[in-house]
Amino acid sequence: MFKFKPVPPAIGALIAAATALTAVMAAEASGQETLLVERAGTAGARPVILVPGLATPGAVWDGTAGHFENTADLHVVTLAGFGGAAPADRSAGVIETAVDDLAALIDREGLTDAVVVGHSMGGQIALQLAAARPDAVTDVVVVDSAPFFARLFNPAITADQAAAFGQATAAQMAAMDRDTYLAQSRMGLPIQSISAEGQAQVMAWMEASDPATVATAFGEVAGSDFSPVLADVTADVTVLVAWAPGAPVGAEALAGVYSSQYAGLESVEIDVIEGSRHFIMLDQPDAFAERLAAVIANGEGE
Repeated sequence: MFKFKPVPPAIGALIAAATALTAVMAAEASGQETLLVERAGTAGARPVILVPGLATPGAVWDGTAGHFENTADLHVVTLAGFGGAAPADRSAGVIETAVDDLAALIDREGLTDAVVVGHSMGGQIALQLAAARPDAVTDVVVVDSAPFFARLFNPAITADQAAAFGQATAAQMAAMDRDTYLAQSRMGLPIQSISAEGQAQVMAWMEASDPATVATAFGEVAGSDFSPVLADVTADVTVLVAWAPGAPVGAEALAGVYSSQYAGLESVEIDVIEGSRHFIMLDQPDAFAERLAAVIANGEGE
């Protein structure tokens, strides 16, 4: 495990709670639900917002939620068009709409000292939400993601080049027939999860997602440089990085790649989770829960 940690976090105590609250909320735009939020866990505990990634519903956090039903006030997010949720208007951008919807959720519910957990595209959303609501979001957990996604694969790429690539890739995906789209998706499964069960689950979510929404969102992820937002993030940020044997680089080198992406933050910890691919919460659920529990404990009692 390799860590880069300029500012050590303060460690508090876990809140013990005994009751559970479940509710369903939705943010709406043009009469369409663009964000679905299921609330679970324990009312009065520290709020934790769980944001999934591309083509993934809130169900990806089911195992995680089971670990924290008595110790966190959970807000489990599903974006429109992903994992079986009905698609909605994407004209304002999938990521921008999600950030606006979640900021409105924070305001409406009066959330404070919140932890925002984001996987993949959800990590990019989480960082922007922390910048938009610095007084409400005090911890961010980014799961296998980076603010400038394209630079993970091409360190020399410019923002303009990435934008052109993202637009071209989104158009190519949108033009695919369903069989081709799903065949391309299956080719990428080995990097999504280390297990056959995990790969099957990821593929099922992809099959249930709206291809047009996925194409638009992927273009935004691959074509955007969100690094400038880091200057406005005051929350403590923990970045969980997946690594497994067979990866193109070693675990230590990979930690360095991610450290360079987050160099603009006030407080960041890079934590490599070994024996996992992209969906860390599926491949290493106990290790993931352990890291998240430490983050939740961080802000309590401060």
